Amino acid sequence: MTENNPFPIVLDRLILRPLEASDEERVVQLAGDPDSSWGTRSITYPDSVDRAASWLREHMDMMKKGESLSLAIILKKNLTLIGAVILFYELRHERAEIGCWIAKSYWSKGYGTEACRAVLHYAFNVLKLNKISAYCLARNIASLRLIEKLGMKFEGCLRKHLKVRGIFEDLLVYGLLSEERKE
Repeated sequence: MTENNPFPIVLDRLILRPLEASDEERVVQLAGDPDSSWGTRSITYPDSVDRAASWLREHMDMMKKGESLSLAIILKKNLTLIGAVILFYELRHERAEIGCWIAKSYWSKGYGTEACRAVLHYAFNVLKLNKISAYCLARNIASLRLIEKLGMKFEGCLRKHLKVRGIFEDLLVYGLLSEERKE
């Protein structure tokens, strides 16, 4: 880690590092679990296995172009990839959207919260962004809890906005302004 390249970010239990081509097998494996991928907007089961490889390439390309921060979430104790946290930039407007997914076997352990807090810190303190948004399916209770733990405020509901597994789903919108955050 250097001043110009702050990655990897080493946390108490996790390491956050840019996604790499070598992550493809693990990302495909995790995306093949319908429970792990059901709540995401971009890797949706049953097409998740085919979609996972292109998702990885797209995110690596966006990071190279400076359009996103696309980080693998790695368990520090055994260096296992357990998910990803993504920050999509709109630097002209000093804002971004945060997204996170964690493999089912690692749910309810606080890993998503730990990773997202680190990325929010980076977004507000290094990138000097004014606002971070998060979008979540209304029935994804675990993600809603994570978003609320981050201190984000409810901003609205996009009714029947996405079709997931043949069902139109409401998409909730949350936001956090720089002046609202608590470190």
